[in-house]
Amino acid sequence: MIDEDKVNEDMGTAESVITALQKVITLLDRIKSAIEDSSSKIPNASVQLNTVTQATEIATVEILDVLDQMGTKIHMVENGLKEFDIKGIPERQMLMLTGIRQTLSELREDTSNITVALQVQDITAQKIGAANHLNYFETAKKKTDEAKRHVKEDKVDSKSFDVNALYMKTQEHQNKIDEVVTAWKENEKK
Repeated sequence: MIDEDKVNEDMGTAESVITALQKVITLLDRIKSAIEDSSSKIPNASVQLNTVTQATEIATVEILDVLDQMGTKIHMVENGLKEFDIKGIPERQMLMLTGIRQTLSELREDTSNITVALQVQDITAQKIGAANHLNYFETAKKKTDEAKRHVKEDKVDSKSFDVNALYMKTQEHQNKIDEVVTAWKENEKK
């Protein structure tokens, strides 16, 4: 005859396993819901990031335009100062002119540094583009065949962003940029 205690023990173990499985299934359902909810928000985040990138780009262009105007005005004032006849100027006025020239030089350098620092906007846009590019292809996998054909037509140009773009603020980097600008200005004079 079957031992009744053994049967009850086996039934209790089976019930424990079933209860544990039900808890695991409930947990997995919650995890699945959380993942689906997060996944549905990613495309919206991509759109929002693109909007922020575009707004930042517009603001950056406006700032660069102002910096360009400032640079032009600084250049004009520096050239105007060259017209002063420094012979016979009292020492006090000579010191003032020297101070003005130094201040203009510092302003020119500051505007240049701001211009270079604004590279961060371009690099940020490229990083966001890279992230959106990855999301773009993950989303495309889930679409129907017809939608996939449409996605292929709108394929992102891989040259539109640099995944490895960096914002660098080093003297060496600045020196290279200065060399390019100097060479450009020399070619412009010819």
